[in-house]
Amino acid sequence: MSDGSKRIIVIGAGIVGTATALRLAMDGHKVRVIDPKPPGRATSFGNAGAIASGAVTPTGSPGNFRQLPKMLLDPAGPVSIRWSYLPKLAPWLMRFFAASTPARVEQISKELWTLTAPAGDAHLALMKAHRIEGIVKPLGWLKVYTGEASFASTKFERGLLEKRGVNLQILNRDELRQLEPGLAPTFTHGAFQPDNHFVTSPVKLTEAYAEAFTRLGGTFIAEQVRRFEFDGNRVSRVITDLAMHEADAVAVCTGAWSARVCAMMGLKVPLDTERGYHLNLVQEDAPKLGRPVVIGDHGFVLAPMQDGIRLTSGVEFAGLDAEPDFTRIKRMLPLARKALPGLGGTVTREWLGHRPSTPDSKPVIGAAPEIPNVFLGFGHGHLGLTLAARTADLLAGEISGREPDIDLAPFSAARF
Repeated sequence: MSDGSKRIIVIGAGIVGTATALRLAMDGHKVRVIDPKPPGRATSFGNAGAIASGAVTPTGSPGNFRQLPKMLLDPAGPVSIRWSYLPKLAPWLMRFFAASTPARVEQISKELWTLTAPAGDAHLALMKAHRIEGIVKPLGWLKVYTGEASFASTKFERGLLEKRGVNLQILNRDELRQLEPGLAPTFTHGAFQPDNHFVTSPVKLTEAYAEAFTRLGGTFIAEQVRRFEFDGNRVSRVITDLAMHEADAVAVCTGAWSARVCAMMGLKVPLDTERGYHLNLVQEDAPKLGRPVVIGDHGFVLAPMQDGIRLTSGVEFAGLDAEPDFTRIKRMLPLARKALPGLGGTVTREWLGHRPSTPDSKPVIGAAPEIPNVFLGFGHGHLGLTLAARTADLLAGEISGREPDIDLAPFSAARF
């Protein structure tokens, strides 16, 4: 196009893809988003709502190999693996453990900090530019523990936060009662990150970004990508189940499905899914909860969303195609009710989402290796909501020819 704008296809209408499409439209490009589902209706729908600017701790950490068997044997623990999936998962797990050494974790933490530190400001700037209000609140992120031993087990994580300069407040029992009087008095220790933000309805934030995008002339296309056509080493057309779309550039933001999309272009990335479940509980006289709270002893979150209290689980490894199994998260209900006395309520939703996870806990952001007009933005693990606007800024800058404010090499797909 002669005016410098480009015809860009963004694949994926989750929070990352939608935010990226919005930023590209703000740069004046002609942007279309392809996804068979409406904006924010897949994995972006059901998270715990945190914009966690202090999230600098990789999923893998020293001692994981020793701790994993104990976690797997706990029927209400934070991690489960479907044993039939283990052979397929094994190569990913080997990379995961290799990234869990002290030296690797320290380096990964530094690199994550370059993304997460400005993550909240990136969202706030995008919302301000499009007058999006009432969805995101500066309420912080709280983790609570019962007893000294439970709290002491977080020493390594707290050390990483201190090294990165994250604002972390350690609370005693009385301070916890003042901050969250609805919690059980059995919690003796708390770790509070006041600079984090809480998204009271993640799907509404995605939809608000989507509405801003369409106001700028962007288009959502409810189709399924089938393959890509090339002109030399560049993608020239995206072929779907219903049409063919010309493209000057393509951004792949399809979350846990991104490895399948990349494979259509001959790109291999070690991406798997940490499946996450939630239950939504609604009652008229629900106990008050001011912010999302991680129950550290058991690894689940209680979050006061607009439509009820959301109970989110830990991690299940079973791939993209296995049927949901809500047994484990239902076992957490009594623990949740013990943590938040008075929490009864009707379960109004059972939900499963697929976190797109790389073995080194870092997203893939930037140009695709050897395909100069394809750009990648996926693999955010537990940080898709947190890093959506930040990723959008970086990808839009790359596509529009701006220099990034950080070194993107640590997040390149070429690192694998």
